[in-house]
Amino acid sequence: MSDSMFDGIVRRMARKLAQRHIDRALDAQQNGGLFNFEECRTEVKTSFWAKKNRFAVFDQAYYGEWYWLGSDDALKGWRRFDRVDGYQDGWRAQVLSLAYNGWVNARIIEQFGWIDEVVGQQYVNCKGHLDKLNWQAAPRDEKCGTNWRQETS
Repeated sequence: MSDSMFDGIVRRMARKLAQRHIDRALDAQQNGGLFNFEECRTEVKTSFWAKKNRFAVFDQAYYGEWYWLGSDDALKGWRRFDRVDGYQDGWRAQVLSLAYNGWVNARIIEQFGWIDEVVGQQYVNCKGHLDKLNWQAAPRDEKCGTNWRQETS
């Protein structure tokens, strides 16, 4: 069996395990139960596929499922699973992306303050770098016959 085929199987098994854990977490939240992510971490560490995995393929696929859930939740103004790294990263990435494009979910700001300390600091850092750019030397767009400087003034 080739490495790429084996990696595909490992990814598939990791995604299936992550989806089971996500379903368990959502079910616990909807029914008022407690979700213990430590049990999920133990399952991941003892998984046959996690042990046989090379190049962190399993970890990336497992993490990816939580990442996309966090990203989807950020669009809805929700933040549900703070103890899961992949979820947090997906949530923050989506909120930052929205903020960079000039849109921020008012519900997120109201519920979590200015997003959270990590996103807030990244946004401030990025804005500081943008403010330092030399906009007067912006290249001219030959297609429309204008440049950025003319369009904003």
